Amino acid sequence: MIERLEVSGMGGIERAALDFSGNFIAITGESGAGKSSLVRAFEFISGKRAQAAFINAGFEETEVAVLWDDTDGQIVTRRSLSRSGKGRCRIGDNLATAGMLASRAERRIGIQSQFAQLNLLESAKQLELVDQCGGRELEDCAERLRELFPQMLAAEKEIFEIKRRRAELERKLEGAPERVRRVKSLGITPGCEAEWERELASLERAESEAGKYDDITARMNGNENGPGLLDQLASFLRELYSIAPRDRADEWRELGENGLSKLQELFESSRRELGLISREEIEKALERCEARLGLVRKLKRETGSPTAEALLEYAAETEDEAKWLRESGAALEEHISLSSRQRAEVASCAKNLRLMRTSAAADFGARVNGHLRDLGMDDAFFSVAVNRYDKVRASGAEGVTFMLSQKSGAPNPVGKVASGGELSRILIAIQASIEPELLPESLVFDEVEAGLGGRTALLAGKKLRELSRGCRTILITHEATIAAMADQHFVVERRNDLTEVREISGEERVAEIARMLAGSESREAMEHARSLLGL
Repeated sequence: MIERLEVSGMGGIERAALDFSGNFIAITGESGAGKSSLVRAFEFISGKRAQAAFINAGFEETEVAVLWDDTDGQIVTRRSLSRSGKGRCRIGDNLATAGMLASRAERRIGIQSQFAQLNLLESAKQLELVDQCGGRELEDCAERLRELFPQMLAAEKEIFEIKRRRAELERKLEGAPERVRRVKSLGITPGCEAEWERELASLERAESEAGKYDDITARMNGNENGPGLLDQLASFLRELYSIAPRDRADEWRELGENGLSKLQELFESSRRELGLISREEIEKALERCEARLGLVRKLKRETGSPTAEALLEYAAETEDEAKWLRESGAALEEHISLSSRQRAEVASCAKNLRLMRTSAAADFGARVNGHLRDLGMDDAFFSVAVNRYDKVRASGAEGVTFMLSQKSGAPNPVGKVASGGELSRILIAIQASIEPELLPESLVFDEVEAGLGGRTALLAGKKLRELSRGCRTILITHEATIAAMADQHFVVERRNDLTEVREISGEERVAEIARMLAGSESREAMEHARSLLGL
């Protein structure tokens, strides 16, 4: 519970310290005196977003400190903000963050500003209030659904991904087994493509050389088209021998035969030196090499592989994908089975949650109506409509809408038919309808009674005082009848450019209530103030 609030450099406040001892505490003051600075101070120390514009003109930074007294014992939290935007937070002696302050303040203080009426119109807030009325069983069911729903979505997403991947691989792997078989048949090794290119070039040279040699041989030895040069030379030599002188015939014949023999020896030697294989064998080897390189190029185009070595990676990856495709069928069936069970559990949980929410909505409506009667709204009927969704969500398969009807009229959403004063009373009735253990330790109301007056203001004050029995209630108010019910009273006054906050009692309090009643301290106003205070 909040025990002490210290503020420095916030808005018009230079320094102020408020020690809280009562259960129902009123903070009053004229319009513009600086009461809103106190609301900002409560919000600031509760971890809400802050602005440098909140800092007092005479200060370089603002600081707010609160003394809490709860089950953790007494502890002080502090938060400061400089004009440069740099902030500091502490919980006890330890450094903290604004988020840590907010977490600590969440169950300890609730701040109901005039904007709380707008929050009341939000469907998420309405559902939260109804759920609070449902007790532990509903809370557990809602938590179980919040836990199950993402698991179900994750399983369905996994099924979608498996199906998508299977379809993708089925398209990708069409014809892949044959490509993999061909890749493996190539006998690819590091650098093999360059080696095969060199082999092809060598075979092409050998084919060219063999062609030339065959052409030379045919011209020298002759073929079916006619005699070769050697035959012609032998014929020429025989003619030469026939006309040789008798004493030189043998010599010329010897020389001619030796020349023919040397030419034949030259051709035999050239065949051995060139190491030529048959042209047919060369053509077969060349065909094999061209086919192999052609297959490599084709497979590279089909698979998008930049090198022959990359084809091996493609083959390995393809085999892995084919294996996954074969095995994924069982995994898909398993996920489908799991998803089916999860969907059934989600549906069952959502159904139970709807039943509990329907019951809680009726109970909550009855509670609020009871408090509205106490607040003078006898002709109004508050109800909670449970709206079904087409699909289950993490929060359930329904939302709620707060409805209000007048006498026998048809119910309409609260935001469309309720006046400002009615919204104020509905907000008070809702707070009073919340189980005491779910209320924060302290509640701060900022002019929640706006739009009320006379009897309705009196009834609202009584309801707020009743609420203060369960939690410390701090009310910033302009209503004298409500302020008079408080068991502790602070006044906010503007002196020159500064705001002063001080606790008042006795005649000072009488004078303040009189000012709130009549704007002056006239005798009649003072007497009326004393009667309100029971003096």
